[in-house]
Amino acid sequence: MTSLDHPRLSGLGRNPAAPQDVLVRLAAHAVGRHGISLRRGRLADAVVEALLTHGDKETAVSLHGERLSPAMRRKVAEHPDPAIRDAYPDFVRDMVDLGVPIGIADLEEVYGRPRTALAGAPSPRLRAAVARTWYDRPLAVQVGLLADPDRQVRAAATEHSQPGVPPEWRDRCLADPAVSVNVQLLSDADPEVADDAAANSALRPSSMYRILTAAGL
Repeated sequence: MTSLDHPRLSGLGRNPAAPQDVLVRLAAHAVGRHGISLRRGRLADAVVEALLTHGDKETAVSLHGERLSPAMRRKVAEHPDPAIRDAYPDFVRDMVDLGVPIGIADLEEVYGRPRTALAGAPSPRLRAAVARTWYDRPLAVQVGLLADPDRQVRAAATEHSQPGVPPEWRDRCLADPAVSVNVQLLSDADPEVADDAAANSALRPSSMYRILTAAGL
């Protein structure tokens, strides 16, 4: 997103052709730092150093994973300021607690476990987060999520058409108030059934947003 206050600085930060010395200078300005945070690919060590020097917790959220060299990942992990050190893990955990979709690779990085293990994590919010974002999960994992004792996990497992509901689970899911509306929305071609499902007060906000997105709104 471009800053309306300093659009040129924001644009420079996102410009893939911007040389390293330009990015280092931009890191001294909040809008420049925000633009840099939106760049794709790995950041040069000198740029990361400048971001750590001038930035704050908001800046540090984007400093993780393959965007950084191993040396810079260690530097962030060992940073004396916990607000910087824990910025990215705290952000991911907050997204999980709020039910906001977050990438499966992000979950694996922060929780330090493979996705197969996270699907059976003790926390139902974490299991639901896995269900929302691991679209190509195996059938056995999907069945486990559909049978989860927590309704938010079962609902999350039926928010997307992939991997979907196995035919042998359809009747059980339609009888489950936590997922029946989602299942109808995803599988019924009958416009009247889809209309009734969309008008159902049990429809979760995430499913409402998905309907809007599919309609290009």
